[in-house]
Amino acid sequence: MTGAGSASLAFVVEDSFNTLPGTPSYYEFGRNVSVTELELTNALQRSRAVGETESVESIAQRLEGAFAVEADVSNDVHDQVHNLVFNDAGTGFTPGAAPSGRVYAGLDYLSGTAERELQACIPLEYQLIYEEDSLVRYVLTMAYADEALNTSITPSSVTTVSDGSSVPYHGTTLTIDSNAQGQYLQSATLSISGISRFRRGAQRAPVDAVVGPCNATLDTDAIVTGTDELELAYGASASTAPQDSVGGVSAALDIATAGGTAVATYNLSNVTPNSHAWADLVAAETDTTDSISWQVNGVSVA
Repeated sequence: MTGAGSASLAFVVEDSFNTLPGTPSYYEFGRNVSVTELELTNALQRSRAVGETESVESIAQRLEGAFAVEADVSNDVHDQVHNLVFNDAGTGFTPGAAPSGRVYAGLDYLSGTAERELQACIPLEYQLIYEEDSLVRYVLTMAYADEALNTSITPSSVTTVSDGSSVPYHGTTLTIDSNAQGQYLQSATLSISGISRFRRGAQRAPVDAVVGPCNATLDTDAIVTGTDELELAYGASASTAPQDSVGGVSAALDIATAGGTAVATYNLSNVTPNSHAWADLVAAETDTTDSISWQVNGVSVA
């Protein structure tokens, strides 16, 4: 079978690049999980012979895999997701080796079981997504260095998500320049790209991985209740026209369960408006919103 309930998915944080802990701890990614990409590429290069109209051989070059997953944020497992994203013990970024993990993607089909063990998965991009009237979700995009095919499911004693541990939209608080945005916040997405990259040598698979430039942005959309955000886009609080320089302010994104249990605080040390728009200015059936894209300089997690 390959229908509902026939697949399995779990991950473990590696001790170092492509090295499992002595006693691995396995975790779910969250509820309402979706694998949006799982692909192995061989980077084949065609080889041609004199006198032949078509290539005669395809030769494997770099080996690399792509894996992307999205799920609801859960207090039970999201600290381990942070350990896949942030190399400073799950709290932020520091120069050096990239974090890595291993993903076990299993499938029961009609005549057996296949499990793809994705090895040395490194983070490329992470998104935390808030939408009014929806569960808070995240997207994690990774590359992996190698994989193995198993005929049985490896993870045992997997830490699963319990009822009441997922983060609803009303467990989110966004604060920008000490002003809470939550009352009329419609959407907010924190995106971090360029998190890490492979390093390669004279073999098909990567040798190791290091942290990349880690570029972060914050995109927000909130019903207009004043001109605070427009003033910041002009350059600073109380500005009445665009200034020659645009300053940054601090921000924080807090997420918690419906029961009030804190899951994480994303501290953004400096957010600077890159673009500002009034959306739906004359739409009779909806409210006008401040739609802002902020460049983020400095992300840490508490």
